Amino acid sequence: MRHHQHQPNMRQLFLLLFISLTPFASTCQIAGNVVDASPRMELWYTSPAEDWLEALPIGNGRLGAMVYGGVKEERVQLNEESLWAGMPEDPYPENVRQHYAEFQRLNLEGNYQEALDYAMEYLAVSPTSIRSYEPLGELHISFDHQGTPENYRRSLNMETGLATATYSIEGKRFVREAFSSNKYNVIFYRFESLDGAPVSSTIRFEREKDIVQRVGDEEILFVDGQVFDDPDGYDDNVGGSGKPGHHMKFSSQITAVLDNGTKRGNEKTLSIENSTGFTLILSAATDYNVAKLNFDRNINAKATALQLLEEAKATRYETAREMHVSEHRDLFNRVSLSLGSPHRDSLPTDKRLEQVREGTNDNHLTELFFQYGRYLLMGSSVNRAVLPANLQGIWNKEMWAPWESDFHLNINLQMNYWPADLTNLSEAFVPLSHFMVKLAEKGSTTAKNFIGSSGWMAHHVSNPFGRTTPSGSTKESQVTNGYSNPLAGAWMSLSLWRHYEFTQDQDYLKETAYPVLAGAAQFILDFLRENEKGELVTSPSYSPENAYIDPTTGKPTRNTTAASMDIQIINDIFRACLEAEEILGVQQLTAAIEKATAKLPPIKIGKDGTLQEWYEDYEEAEPGHRHMSHLYALYPSNQITAATPELFQAAEKTIERRLAFGGGGQTGWSRAWIINFYARLQHGDEALDHIHQMMATQLAPNMFDLLGKIFQIEGNFGATAGIAEMLLQSHEEGIIRLLPALPEAWDRGQVTGLKARGNFEVGMEWENGVLKQAEILAITGGKTKILYQGKEWEIDLEKGESKSLF
Repeated sequence: MRHHQHQPNMRQLFLLLFISLTPFASTCQIAGNVVDASPRMELWYTSPAEDWLEALPIGNGRLGAMVYGGVKEERVQLNEESLWAGMPEDPYPENVRQHYAEFQRLNLEGNYQEALDYAMEYLAVSPTSIRSYEPLGELHISFDHQGTPENYRRSLNMETGLATATYSIEGKRFVREAFSSNKYNVIFYRFESLDGAPVSSTIRFEREKDIVQRVGDEEILFVDGQVFDDPDGYDDNVGGSGKPGHHMKFSSQITAVLDNGTKRGNEKTLSIENSTGFTLILSAATDYNVAKLNFDRNINAKATALQLLEEAKATRYETAREMHVSEHRDLFNRVSLSLGSPHRDSLPTDKRLEQVREGTNDNHLTELFFQYGRYLLMGSSVNRAVLPANLQGIWNKEMWAPWESDFHLNINLQMNYWPADLTNLSEAFVPLSHFMVKLAEKGSTTAKNFIGSSGWMAHHVSNPFGRTTPSGSTKESQVTNGYSNPLAGAWMSLSLWRHYEFTQDQDYLKETAYPVLAGAAQFILDFLRENEKGELVTSPSYSPENAYIDPTTGKPTRNTTAASMDIQIINDIFRACLEAEEILGVQQLTAAIEKATAKLPPIKIGKDGTLQEWYEDYEEAEPGHRHMSHLYALYPSNQITAATPELFQAAEKTIERRLAFGGGGQTGWSRAWIINFYARLQHGDEALDHIHQMMATQLAPNMFDLLGKIFQIEGNFGATAGIAEMLLQSHEEGIIRLLPALPEAWDRGQVTGLKARGNFEVGMEWENGVLKQAEILAITGGKTKILYQGKEWEIDLEKGESKSLF
């Protein structure tokens, strides 16, 4: 890193930034510096955000913000990843093991309605659900600008992690930028008047409830809070969301560092007068302790936040910015993607999305969409993150978020991490891995209480307090979506195994992944029951959120035995444990797993030629359902490949049938799943069609994935994974496939930095749909087979060695 004195001063930096970001700028020379205005990895707009879904996200894994870019009134909505309502609760009904055993028996005997009725009477227990992830608050900055803004432009540069707004008023130019610093663990917000016109500003903090504010020494705005879950307040869940009372404590502090002018503190505001430049610094902390999966009164949130603020305040803004950009760029630039088409940067991002809705193929926008998923994963699960990315990453404005912004374990949290290793962001697994270890500890109590197992279990919803008992918004949902989904935690544990497959980190396997996997496998071994055919099946079971028509009652029903996804998950858990034990030289579960595997039901094809979703070939209640859980074996698993042609064909027919009934793509995340399905089927044009449909109909103006008007981040992550999967696949053992699902519209391009299982890094270039170059770098070293359009290479590389294939 070059010493600061060799850099342009701050005024020059902002001037360069302003000119290079002006829509009509090309390449020009200012103060001896050449400004390259070539297209960037950025989203940009010509007006401030009026809505949260137009604002632009920044994050350091822990602290997130949505920057609106208002001219006279700036709004920055804030989040801290651990700020949750509620407290640890794992409610158990009386005599849970006795009643759960009866629920199992009734399901195993096929008495599904009776099983449901029994569970509703004896197993459903309040609180059925959890409380919500909450926003930290909002920072408001008013400016005494007079006149009409011109040449307005706001942008998010994904390569630098800077959210910027530039504009002019009466010929005077102004610029702002914001970022969430990994180094200093605070948010910086910079304002500068480029032509020296002084501006006065007022800074205030707003939150709906649970805070007190004051301006203290050195004009620091102190915000102190404690979540109060009001017994008479709103509860989003009919079955209850947990005990009321005073729970998590939190704190935020804001100060301003001025280039010139004066500042003073009022009761709850900071005022800045006649300044041509200032930097706001915002810190925040809670008393959450991830090691305890609980808030911890030994942690002083106020003192923590103040220490962060003081350390950041002692640093020059230029230094903090340089460190941030350098760190962020190094991580982001690990992967580059160019799809060869002309850039359309002369149009703002929202206008380009409108053109996609009208049928335009915009390959550069697809590149941005791909990289945006990586950017959001960096912002919500790398650097300072101690918790996994939730349903909204870390960005949420609602005091009661949709679905509590929880950790949803029936696909959503899994999907959040699909692109992590593949797109060279393996660091994202650090908070997820730590959380899964703690969740398994909590889940061991649940497994013991439910069935006397020494393994662990978790159901389909969790939170930072590590809930593992069944959850649901109502008692019926708690039974049908919660109690009936005992393998949700097992599926989640497979994310850790996949991480090992990519990294080949045997210390991680031994210390983290294997114990979690072995605990899930032990639970499964204890949980499986033998049916009348002598097969081992799961009871209860269900295919997430979907229903079949019970032939006995004629009613839509969810609880069942041996839903296809359960058996597919068990196949993967058992296989992963067998491989892990062989690698680690242990035999803890091998014999039991081999014995049980031989008695598992096979993947079945129904009478209509599609994969069966349930053990029996039931009629579907919703043939176009958003979940496609029986296709887990195709993706993210590898149980169905071209090497299993009958199942491969049945999988394709299953997708076609879902789509024919208007399903599969009603949500952004389910559309993203379809992209991955078609990538695995090696149908590039179909995969691209769903990328286009997603961009056209399921993205907000800021490119957040949407369900209706609700942001769900897993759609962004799943789409990024799908685009990468179209270019590189390594799910078949010992095989790397190059450009396996290249669509016609991507006839030329290049990609660098994608990762394959075995810890290989791959770069490729192609023209006219034909691969020209491929470079394989062995990070760890080892053997693999490379396949491309009938060509085959066997390679065996030393650690750090690379090989060119053309």
